[in-house]
Amino acid sequence: MTGEDGADQVEKILLGKENRLFIPWAVLFEVYYITKRTRGEKEADRRFVLIKELPASILWQMEEPEVLTAARIKAQFRISFADSIIAATAFRQNAILVHKDPEYERLSGMIKLHSLLS
Repeated sequence: MTGEDGADQVEKILLGKENRLFIPWAVLFEVYYITKRTRGEKEADRRFVLIKELPASILWQMEEPEVLTAARIKAQFRISFADSIIAATAFRQNAILVHKDPEYERLSGMIKLHSLLS
């Protein structure tokens, strides 16, 4: 989203032709409910549509290995439910997790991370 911290870095990632991008359903869930709380339903709906239009594969389902990985991450690192799903997806896809949440830094030995925090 333009104007937010790290937006320029995200734009470069999205425009990178060599990048295969994945967005777990939990990202849409988090963006929607947080935006609805802070900016209202209309803005939450707008952002949901924008994310769906990104040049990325949205992963709407989880298979058993991802579920178990998420549960193990949640138990070991005591992070939120949604964050454990997002982290498990990055782990199972061998992907780099691009984030603004310092909670993920606990997983640096397990998952490749790219922080958007200044």
